[in-house]
Amino acid sequence: MNKIVVKINLAMAKGSTVFKEDTDFLMNYLESISEWGRYELWIFGNCLRHFDDNALEYYGMQILGKANYYHSIHLNQQIVIRTFLNLIDTWLRRENLMQAFKYINHLNEIGISINFFYEKIILKYHEAHYKVLQKQNGAIEEMKKHAQTLGDYGYSVEAKALFEEIEKL
Repeated sequence: MNKIVVKINLAMAKGSTVFKEDTDFLMNYLESISEWGRYELWIFGNCLRHFDDNALEYYGMQILGKANYYHSIHLNQQIVIRTFLNLIDTWLRRENLMQAFKYINHLNEIGISINFFYEKIILKYHEAHYKVLQKQNGAIEEMKKHAQTLGDYGYSVEAKALFEEIEKL
């Protein structure tokens, strides 16, 4: 299982095609597990960009339905938050604002503790990206501000990637 997750992420990093058989295998595995733990959340969170819209909606709703349970276990909090952030990012890239907004609202409702500073700033960045897609004035500058905040606090590689993403908008 780990090999497939790594293979999918390497393909993504290289800009290569991800094999449908690999994503199908992961989806079948996830479907076979009635109660997801950290491992299944990790698999989904790392590979969700390669799932089709229907699978994203289905699995996203499954996690949303159990988010309070997952979020109540301290060890799972960060992985759940990052999974939701990955869902938001994927929906924004696919320009599905309704789905992105659902997960933005959810994270705002549950709140992100300052213990998860990086995740809190990424949520703000995604909120600004959402505004860009809505054609709101000043949203690009807001995205840049959040990327700069990450850079200022030592996340220089991540900030650079965000600035590159902003340039493509």
